[in-house]
Amino acid sequence: MAATHATSPVYTKRVQTVLSTEQYELLLKIAQERGKPLSVLVREAIVEACFQGAVLQQRRAALQQLLSLKAPVADWEEMEKEITKGALDG
Repeated sequence: MAATHATSPVYTKRVQTVLSTEQYELLLKIAQERGKPLSVLVREAIVEACFQGAVLQQRRAALQQLLSLKAPVADWEEMEKEITKGALDG
């Protein structure tokens, strides 16, 4: 079996913003304290501030869709037997 390696994303889009001198210096100080380039710090802040909430909302919506399927489910003992049998039978 081939090993899978996580690959770093390729960043191809540029975003520009204008900061005050104080904002820039504070961000630069934080980046230096964390041992990260300023660009990495800004990307991480964007992910945390904007994307994590959206991903959580998508996951909740997917869960609600699954729960609304009304799919037949056996009791736990029966499901456990089926899982064990499937694992043993390969």
